[in-house]
Amino acid sequence: MSRFWLILFAFAASGAAADQRPVLSLVIDDLGYSLKNGMAAIELEGDHTYAILPGAVYSRRLAQHAHQKNKEVILHLPMQSISSRAAHEPNALNEAMDEDQLLSNVHSLLAEIPFIRGVNNHMGSHLTEYDFFMRPVMDSIRSYNRSLYFLDSRTSPRSVAHAQALVAGLESATRDIFLDNETNPESIRLQYNIWLTQARERGSAIAIGHPYPNTLEVLRENLGTANLDFRFLRISSLIDERKTPGAANSGGARFSSLPTVIR
Repeated sequence: MSRFWLILFAFAASGAAADQRPVLSLVIDDLGYSLKNGMAAIELEGDHTYAILPGAVYSRRLAQHAHQKNKEVILHLPMQSISSRAAHEPNALNEAMDEDQLLSNVHSLLAEIPFIRGVNNHMGSHLTEYDFFMRPVMDSIRSYNRSLYFLDSRTSPRSVAHAQALVAGLESATRDIFLDNETNPESIRLQYNIWLTQARERGSAIAIGHPYPNTLEVLRENLGTANLDFRFLRISSLIDERKTPGAANSGGARFSSLPTVIR
């Protein structure tokens, strides 16, 4: 190889290593119900993560499309909520299940979605508060594939899911911001700006949004500009980066001072 190309490669490598821009990680939840909105979410600019529900009509098709677009796919694992809304998910893990049932159901749900790199909870504000439920769930994920990670959506401020994932030997992270608990554009823009502020202050921040038309529109309007000052990383890459000694947000759970909406 010529000296010119060696110098060029060295310059590119040093430039990449020197990229100290804060990191934004975006997860789009609840994919599988709408093909149109799911496809639109997958087309968003950036290296994002897509949480796909098992059992929904378009789940496997959207997982295939995301994989073809080199986007990260995770299982959006239904869990019992404090509210009655989780009753709409007939396959949700619930408190009536014993450890053997949890193991069997988790394995079945994991097998439904191809190409998954991790798992996050759908609803779960009840189940995630108890270590005696989360322990077998995390053990089940690890026994299915020990390379999967768990993202705690933090649908309850008392969630122990992140802690139990670490105990089980899984890589894990926690959500910082919900973009669209309120679905009007003004509220979504406010949450979007809080997400950017937290990333600047901490070095990285994880936001969860949904394939709502207003959410997708706000993201389309802003992601291209944010790319100038921030890096976008899928959750698995962010977890790897946080392992680096001295990296911002490395290790441990982080709890936002913002209110958590129970799901």
